[in-house]
Amino acid sequence: MIVFLDFDGVVHSEELENPAGLFGRLHLIEAVLREFPAVQIVISSTWRLGYDNEELAVTKLRKHFSSDIAPRVIGVTPLFKKILDEDFPKGFSLYERHFECEAWMKAHRPLGTRWMAMDDRAYWFRPYTENLMAFDRLEAFTQDHQDPLREYLVALTEGSPWPAY
Repeated sequence: MIVFLDFDGVVHSEELENPAGLFGRLHLIEAVLREFPAVQIVISSTWRLGYDNEELAVTKLRKHFSSDIAPRVIGVTPLFKKILDEDFPKGFSLYERHFECEAWMKAHRPLGTRWMAMDDRAYWFRPYTENLMAFDRLEAFTQDHQDPLREYLVALTEGSPWPAY
């Protein structure tokens, strides 16, 4: 069970006035994730692009997480420009984050494995993507989002229908 996690607009506001606020909402997400120990995290944020390879990106990005959650950060999505065109349909660049998530799943998990994404850019995903929990980029994740996240994670772990948000 995989959660694809964006940073800007999710774990902190997209427009921070104070850099000390970086990852300021991550503890709220982690509190919910602790209730679902089988859920693993893959970073889909553009922050992953600042490193030479996936292993280094995972190592560096784990440092933003609490010590009990960090080991559950298991990867980063591939850069869509490096994905082979023949693996995806035409119009790929319209929904680049969606296809990056699918590419990671195709490479690392059996077909049919459920996943969800937490992102502030719904337009980077196919229209009506049920397994996307979208956020306002200026608000980011708040305490009010904890119960809806629980509902997504229950659906993810139990194979239930996705919540309607």
